Amino acid sequence: MTQTAQAASQTLAVGDEAAIRAAISDYEHLWNISDLDSMGRLYAPNVHWVNIKAMHWQGFEEVDRAHRIYFDLMFNGVQQKLLAVESLTQIAPTVVVAVVHWHMDAFKTPSGDMAPPHESRMTLVYVKLAEGWKIAHGANIDVDAGAARFDPIRGAAMQGRKP
Repeated sequence: MTQTAQAASQTLAVGDEAAIRAAISDYEHLWNISDLDSMGRLYAPNVHWVNIKAMHWQGFEEVDRAHRIYFDLMFNGVQQKLLAVESLTQIAPTVVVAVVHWHMDAFKTPSGDMAPPHESRMTLVYVKLAEGWKIAHGANIDVDAGAARFDPIRGAAMQGRKP
């Protein structure tokens, strides 16, 4: 588990960390087999989602419906591979923020263009409910490899620069 110095002094229990990592693996598996019924069981009832194009869906019905429509249009059978769980930060006893790095295969967009294989980062806010850890909020962002070179913390083009 990774925690930043700014994070609350919560310590994620080993069992909770394992459960969240299993939930992330379940998300990957269910996406890859296009099982939207089971994927919906990973969400909290009041889930919010901001997709990779900044569309904001609120509540289970909107999040589930939007994913189903996009699976019908472009994601059915498109594989997504988990590259890394980059961090799990517990911010309250029943709230954990995960940052996850993915690779997505090529797919055809609703406009008919081909989106090439690409990477994205997803922030998932998990809440611990009676049924276990559920996604309360998801947001994903495309990784821009050209811009990543200029990341002031990890970018190769920025190494050695001082503020």
